[in-house]
Amino acid sequence: MFNDRDLGILGAGALLAILCLFLPLSFAGKVVSGFLVLVAFMVLALLRFGPDRVPTEVWLKRRFRYSMQTRQYVNQQTASRRNEAAGAGSKADHKSAFSMPTFRPIDFAWDEIGVYPLLTVLLGVLGVYFAVWLRNGGAAELSIWFS
Repeated sequence: MFNDRDLGILGAGALLAILCLFLPLSFAGKVVSGFLVLVAFMVLALLRFGPDRVPTEVWLKRRFRYSMQTRQYVNQQTASRRNEAAGAGSKADHKSAFSMPTFRPIDFAWDEIGVYPLLTVLLGVLGVYFAVWLRNGGAAELSIWFS
């Protein structure tokens, strides 16, 4: 089905979305902030990086480990004849130095997680928000609409 990592991220997102009800905002502001938090955590649970499509924390750990490791650089090299003939400040060298960046593959793990856990979390959070809205005067509004 899906692993504990995805369930933990979705659960943390749902909890933080419900805790957005305690923010000192209007109810509409609480709904918008909770929805944004929930969507951000859903995207985080689905996101996969790199050519082997690993989760975000594994990809960040690899990037950090690679950035901290030592590299071997050759500091002294003899100049090649091609560089001496072209000159130091030719415009051809400047144009070739700037190239298009390579895009790293990013994917969503729809097959691993599926849509049902996402919908379950979304409907649970919407149910809590609906219950809070009913408690804060939404029941009176509904009674006006149905009378």
